[in-house]
Amino acid sequence: MSIVNDGNILSILSTMNPWWQTGVVPKTQLKEFKRNGYFTCKKALDSDLRRIVVMSGARRTGKTTIMYQLISELLEKGVKPQNILFFTFDHPVIRMTGLDSLLSIYHNSISNDEKFWLFIDEVQFDKNWTHYLKMAYDMNPLMHVVATGSASAVVEDNVRESGAGRWTIIKIPPLSFYEYCEIKGVSKKIEDIDVFKIHELTKQEQTRIILALKDLQVHLMRYLQMGGFPELVNTEDLAYAQKLLREDVMERAIKHDLPAAYEIRSIDELEKVFIYLCYNSSSIINIETMCKEFDRVSKPTIEKYIKYLKNANLIIISKQLNISGKKVLKSKNKIYVADSGIRGAVVLGADIYTKDEELGYALETAVYKHVNDYFTAQNSLYEVGYVRDNNGAEIDIAVQYASNPIQYVEAKMRNNSTVKDDNGIVIYGMENTPGYVITKNETDFGLTERGNTSLYRIPAFAFLYLIGKNL
Repeated sequence: MSIVNDGNILSILSTMNPWWQTGVVPKTQLKEFKRNGYFTCKKALDSDLRRIVVMSGARRTGKTTIMYQLISELLEKGVKPQNILFFTFDHPVIRMTGLDSLLSIYHNSISNDEKFWLFIDEVQFDKNWTHYLKMAYDMNPLMHVVATGSASAVVEDNVRESGAGRWTIIKIPPLSFYEYCEIKGVSKKIEDIDVFKIHELTKQEQTRIILALKDLQVHLMRYLQMGGFPELVNTEDLAYAQKLLREDVMERAIKHDLPAAYEIRSIDELEKVFIYLCYNSSSIINIETMCKEFDRVSKPTIEKYIKYLKNANLIIISKQLNISGKKVLKSKNKIYVADSGIRGAVVLGADIYTKDEELGYALETAVYKHVNDYFTAQNSLYEVGYVRDNNGAEIDIAVQYASNPIQYVEAKMRNNSTVKDDNGIVIYGMENTPGYVITKNETDFGLTERGNTSLYRIPAFAFLYLIGKNL
């Protein structure tokens, strides 16, 4: 008897769609806190401009939870439960069946109403999903679709190839520090403040804000250690949380998701490259050095693996930016593990509480992620990278538009950290825009003049909370 038959499929779909019987989404599938991505998806789903909404992001960032929250709201509004279909291509039988057959079985056995809502999890595992969704979109003008994908570039490339006008892609990154605090129940009643304008406030106003946020320091350390994955926020068992992350990264993303999406010659090589990048996160990556580290692995292969890891939302690439139009001798990328919690789970002994160097890696990762998300959300044409001139002067994080500098940021998570005159943020500082220096201590804040520019020092807990609040 064939595994893929109508009876088996209906049984699986009934399990995945319990609201067909109960009329509600199980409480175990819902979370009280709603991420920014939820409101972005809801706005796109409710818009008069009908689009297929696709959420992309790493595993465990809450994409599926957002879908359940959207389903719950539809049910509360009175949508007929049978007119909401959810399934995940993580399930092998669902994957074997394919999107076209699943929709046919659903319409024949559950609901043939013209207006229905389709929610698809891990859509990239169906090789023909864009083709079938595009056809379904055109043939069913009252159908609404939300899909998720963990391999973002695979999803986005397929969307681009299928033609514009049908799709809205929404990025779901790991939690910002602000979202982490909201889930932890340590929300602060602070007005919305553009963190890059805080230097314009009076010293008294700045002091008031820093003092109101100072008890977030302990939560920031936990955030940097555990990472920004919603279901792990409230766990006290660090070892178990790191075990789950390793399983998701190593066993599922690297050994399952990526090989399913690409032709990968050696999973072991891919895993070794990722571990190497974890140990060297926030560093400038030299591909030639990596080739020497891994015997018989060519430069094109390593470059390909780095691209795949980026596509799976496991690493972030920070490009070397030009300084005022000056060319660098040889541009090289910095690479960050996408979340400090992933690095902590992979790198044994990466204790941010006892090792200042590890704390520095974790903080720079978090700051880069927040700054990148903040500026690219405003304008996709902003470039967020780093600066390093031919003399070695460097700026951790730089934001540019059309080669013109917008903002410079330096992460200094050390006690009594100083910025020397030969630091890039001083040398290349802008006259009317202070460079931001992210510090460790609650008393280390304020504006200082430095040559032709100025620096604004701000504690990490305040910077990350305020910038996250505005994402």
